[in-house]
Amino acid sequence: MRLLCRLACTALTGVVLLGPTFGTPALAQSDTAQSDTAETPPPVASIAREPSGDSTGDAGMAGTAAQDVDPVVDHVIEAVILPHLDAFARSTAALARTAETECLASSEPLRAAWAQAVDDWLMIEDYRLGPLEDQGRRYAIAYWPDAQGHRPRALARLIATAPAKITARSMTTAPVSVRGLYAIESLLFDPRFSNYTANSGACAAVRAISADLADLADIVRDGWAGNFGTTMRTPGAPDNTRFLDASEPRQALYTALISSLGFDINERLGGPLGTFDTPRPKQAESRLAGRSVANLLGALDGHEALALGLAPDDRTRETLATSFANARAELEALDDPILAGVADPMGRFRVESVQSSLMQLEREIEATLGPALGVSMGLNSMDGD
Repeated sequence: MRLLCRLACTALTGVVLLGPTFGTPALAQSDTAQSDTAETPPPVASIAREPSGDSTGDAGMAGTAAQDVDPVVDHVIEAVILPHLDAFARSTAALARTAETECLASSEPLRAAWAQAVDDWLMIEDYRLGPLEDQGRRYAIAYWPDAQGHRPRALARLIATAPAKITARSMTTAPVSVRGLYAIESLLFDPRFSNYTANSGACAAVRAISADLADLADIVRDGWAGNFGTTMRTPGAPDNTRFLDASEPRQALYTALISSLGFDINERLGGPLGTFDTPRPKQAESRLAGRSVANLLGALDGHEALALGLAPDDRTRETLATSFANARAELEALDDPILAGVADPMGRFRVESVQSSLMQLEREIEATLGPALGVSMGLNSMDGD
């Protein structure tokens, strides 16, 4: 029946589904003025099939007890994904609590709580499937890059609102550019916004965005701990329409890893590098907070945790650990916290060297982990036609 469904869907859409497929999730939020009505997220892979509805419920999957669970998938969920999702839920909750009493941009406890939430986000951003992709949650948590510059204009409108009207609930229908970690970064570190008072709209926004962020973290964690975790563990079950055979959960996680590493290469480094004639240092991630390279190192830690968690044997783990250590050493040697050196020939050469080291890491993962798992890179929205 599932095969007939797949063939019927192909006939209707003219698209052949080869393994997990990708697409940019629809965003429920949009700006309501000027050109900000179309905040188009950057093209990021959304892994596997998307059934109707949300993957965050607690309903069980029929047939769980009747089939063996892939030990690789089970291990990576239990030992890697869930602990890091728990950490993100805790740090965003701590951020929300801190914001209630320390909302000013000059507050060191608030800045430290925000930085911890960013660190924990970088450990989970690789999970480009399921609860994090449903309803555009990834973009509500971390909308970057903001290529069209929506955030400053949208934030200016938000903080001009009466403080009492800026709540965690109101944020759920706000544009993604004023939600999540990067919106808080702008309020705390951008001199256009950071000089606000305790009774201002900006202070209310910090509190509301932080509370909304904590709610999103809980939803994502609960989805993985509940229904989506079961879905990952039961490919081929009669009512599992997302993963039709045992290889697909492995392929989805592997593809998420490779896609995330590609995001570092093409966006976190490629964005500020621009071209030789037109470097774009101001496009560096978290430049306002002075942590562009710190984010790259944090993302690398997240990639390594997922890669080693997926590795099915000691030899593969050892090979991957060496590859990650080499890439990390190259990045740590880069004495350029916000990648400002891309505008200088020698500085640019050093950043390009780091980019090359990440490309080499990507090749090594594809040469070792893919074959060890018996999977290859799936299709994603960045592949083009």
